[in-house]
Amino acid sequence: MAFGSFENQTSNVGRTMSEINMVPLIDVVLVLLVLFILAAPMAAQSIQVNLPKTAAVASQEQPKTIDITLNALGERMVQDGQLLNDDQLLALLVRVRPAQGQDTNLAVRIWSDQDVRYAHLAELIAFVRNAGINKVSLMTRMP
Repeated sequence: MAFGSFENQTSNVGRTMSEINMVPLIDVVLVLLVLFILAAPMAAQSIQVNLPKTAAVASQEQPKTIDITLNALGERMVQDGQLLNDDQLLALLVRVRPAQGQDTNLAVRIWSDQDVRYAHLAELIAFVRNAGINKVSLMTRMP
């Protein structure tokens, strides 16, 4: 409870006391502190599990990638810089794609010039997908 002073009782009549009662706040904080102290050891419990021991095996198979570069004119080039038309590119993709049902990590990376029209890029992506290759990445270089 908040208490006023005993001095000059007649002047305080009718005035409200504007002191904050801190006792309920301190009670709540102490209860929360006790709860956290009791709950902390329960949260730190662990279960002992004996996991099997194995040696780490590195993957021997490197992912196969085909890099296709698309310039601003819409010309398509492969890794060696050879320009390819639609028929040549389709023959290359069909030759390297896996047989139906095989699990593969074959991916096509498309490097494009910043001035390439979106239509050329969308056509190339659709062309690669129609050739049966599902993993297509669009590559960028940091400026």
